[in-house]
Amino acid sequence: MKKILLSAVLLFSVIAICLAGTFDGLWKGYIEGQYNLTLNLKTDGAKLTGEFALVDNNPKGYNPDDTGYSPYVAAQLGKNTITDGKVDGNNISFTTTFNGKPVYYKGVFADDKLVLTTTFGTQNVKATLRMAKL
Repeated sequence: MKKILLSAVLLFSVIAICLAGTFDGLWKGYIEGQYNLTLNLKTDGAKLTGEFALVDNNPKGYNPDDTGYSPYVAAQLGKNTITDGKVDGNNISFTTTFNGKPVYYKGVFADDKLVLTTTFGTQNVKATLRMAKL
């Protein structure tokens, strides 16, 4: 009985350690099919830190380069530091800023995808990201 209990505790410990690193790394995806979203995440226990980068995938002029990248729009949306980041199992939450105002995100990791949700104004927004292959 003690061996079974010890084995179960060891197994759950290994699983918890593996899940703790689930979010570390570079994640890429799209918001509404129009915006490229990149998250560079780092976990430390239940703390989540990193960078949030949003680039308009549908340039509105302002001299986009040959790949369609618009420096004006990219600078406008830009990169933000993730603050107040938390990890709880397969769930994360964090805050970024847009035009000087906080934007709150919640995410869940399932089926090799990270799905983020937020409310921007009165609109619910969803983004699906996958771990970038290096």
